[in-house]
Amino acid sequence: MPAKRRDAEANRDRILRAAQDLLSRNPTASMDDLAQAAGVVRRTVYAHFPTRDALLDGLSDKVSGHLLGALGGTDRSGLDPEVALADFALTVWTVGAEYRLLMTLADADLGSVSRLHELLAPIRAQGVELLVRGRASGRFATHLPPELLTLALQGMTLSMIQAVNDGVWSDDGVAVATGVLIAAGLPLKAAEEAVAQARNLKVAHD
Repeated sequence: MPAKRRDAEANRDRILRAAQDLLSRNPTASMDDLAQAAGVVRRTVYAHFPTRDALLDGLSDKVSGHLLGALGGTDRSGLDPEVALADFALTVWTVGAEYRLLMTLADADLGSVSRLHELLAPIRAQGVELLVRGRASGRFATHLPPELLTLALQGMTLSMIQAVNDGVWSDDGVAVATGVLIAAGLPLKAAEEAVAQARNLKVAHD
């Protein structure tokens, strides 16, 4: 790869990393603020992202890609359905900062809930798959269509993340994962046991 292209890609990555940090703290930060935070001149920022919308789209794609990478890092096919869903919920919680940033961008700049909905669609698809598998085994309730229940679980998780972001609640992921399993139809004790198993698996994997 030519040196000039490597430098351009390094600058683009530096700008996106700076934007992720800056906009999570100050969603209304200007492009000038971003250039200063990234340690580049304003012209360099605009060379990669001609408009603020282009920057936000690039950042949102980067963050959602990271989320999908984190969620795809575990093979859950051999796990019991309730343990697989607990692991999924715990993994979402560990990358909660990225979720919070997506929420912030959706509220401040992306302009509509539909953009956030679009970014999270691949993640919802994983949730639907896990619910369908759990229902087929008889472990999960069937009171709602899996697609609708996945949307409800996503909304609940996002609300919990926002509560942490607002400083009104804290959790290490256990309460969230337990709540997700109960909403899927598990009794409290079974949900707690599944979350404990999922946490043990994560510790062993790390």
